[in-house]
Parts: sequence; structure tokens; C-alpha cells
Amino acid sequence: MSLKEKDPVSGTDLTGHEWDGIKELDTPVPWAARWALWISIIIAALYWVFYPSFPSVRDYAKGMLGYSSRAEVATALQQADASREMTFAPFASGDIEKLAADPTLEARYGASISKLYADNCAACHRNDLKGQVGFPNLVDRHWLWSGTPEEIEATIRYGINAQHDDTRIAQMLAFGADGMIENQQVEEVTEFVLFLSGQQHDATAAEAGKLVFEENCAACHGDDGRGGYEIGAPDLGDESWIYGGDRDAIYHSIHFGRRGVMPAWDGRLSDAQIRMLTLYLLWNAEDVPS
Repeated sequence: MSLKEKDPVSGTDLTGHEWDGIKELDTPVPWAARWALWISIIIAALYWVFYPSFPSVRDYAKGMLGYSSRAEVATALQQADASREMTFAPFASGDIEKLAADPTLEARYGASISKLYADNCAACHRNDLKGQVGFPNLVDRHWLWSGTPEEIEATIRYGINAQHDDTRIAQMLAFGADGMIENQQVEEVTEFVLFLSGQQHDATAAEAGKLVFEENCAACHGDDGRGGYEIGAPDLGDESWIYGGDRDAIYHSIHFGRRGVMPAWDGRLSDAQIRMLTLYLLWNAEDVPS
């Protein structure tokens, strides 16, 4: 006969523990729960034996199976690289001029290359490739170093004013800020540039600015202001402006100068990726005069 006090409602033995008048029933853990606990302990012990587990000062237990999630990821990355290289094999060593003449490449690779552009170029030149203030429009066919496939590839590869031995150098001098011409002359040449680009201007000031332009600007931009591909001097007579083509923006450019930077992607991107981006620009170029 049990000497334990029983619960008057259920008739279950009580443990003798009581808290604030609440008495604990002596109901053991179900056997199913006990077996589940022991089985989980055994499974955990097996995992400790077969898989990486115990840490040490400089290393860890590799486990009897020698499994490594890091090695698994590395293998997956190698397989992905191999697959990508196979997919884009036509760009790896092909001549850019010949690739540009192949009409089938855009349909096959255009969508994939757009992701490469979005990851590396869109932050500056925007997703639509039309640029923003300080970053050129890449689809209007107005190029600083010409728009041939070879020259576009060279610009992407080596950059402009970049940290690369073969980078292209281009700088608009600060004619006003550095005292090379007087402020009045800056205003006059500003009017002349407005004249060159077909905008409203002060004809008298523009006439005076023509002489200032010939003495200080024509060496790079040419007597007619049409620029020069050899040194990356922009055409001042078209409607394409990197920093803005209104009176204030032109004045600011002449007075304070400009020195934009295009990163050199050589070493950051593979040769194939640089060629792909070159072709992507050509495929998206608008059909306007160069």
C-alpha cells in the first residue's frame, strides 16, 4: 500500500513538493520521450565521431568521414567558374573587331552581359547607360576617345586618370582658379562656347571670347571646338555634356577645371568580361551620328 499522499481529484501520487498551495503530481516522463532523448544523444555522438566537431587550439577534429563544408563550397565555385568560362568562351581570346561584327552574339549573350554591366558600371552610368552629371552617356555615340570597339575596350581596360600604368590622361585645366586668364575672360570664353554649341549667348562677349579660346583652348579642342580623339578632348559643339552645358556649368568647368576618373578594370575583370562590356555598349548605342 502506497504511503504517499494522493491527489484527491485524479488519485495520482504526490511528490510532496508544494509551492503556494500548488502540489506536484508524481507523474514520470513518458517512455516515448525518454527513448527520443536517448536516441538523439546517440545520433549526436555519431555526428561528433563522423563529422568535424571538437575544436583545438589551432585546428579541429576532422571526423572519420573527412567532410568539409568549406571544401564543398570551393568545389561548387570551381564548377561554376568552369561552367562560366565554357559559356563565355567566344569572348576569352577573340578579336574585339571580329566579335563586334558577329550579329548572333547579342541574342545569345545580351541578357547575361547586362548583369555584368549592372554589377560594375550602373552605379555611375545608370542602368539605362545614359549617365548622370559627372559620368558620360554611353549610348549617344559621342566618345572622348572614339567609339571603335578597340578604343572602347582600351578605355574600359585602362581607365581614365586611373591607377594604371597605361591609363588615359585627360584634364581640363582650372583657367580661372589658377589665374591663367582673368575672370572677365572666363565669362567671355563661356559665351563663345555657348555660341559653338548653338545656344543663346552674348554676341559681343562671344567675339572677345573667341580670341581667348584660340589662345588657351584650341590646342586641345581645335579651332572649331570639335575636340580631339587623340587626347580625349570633348566636342564643344554638340549637345552632349558630361558636367552640364548651361552657362553656369560651362563657366564652372572653365574656371575650376575638371578631372574625371574612370577606373581601370584590367585585373578586376577578366579579358573576356572586358570584351563583353565593350560589346554591350556597342549593342546599346543609339543610332545617331558620331
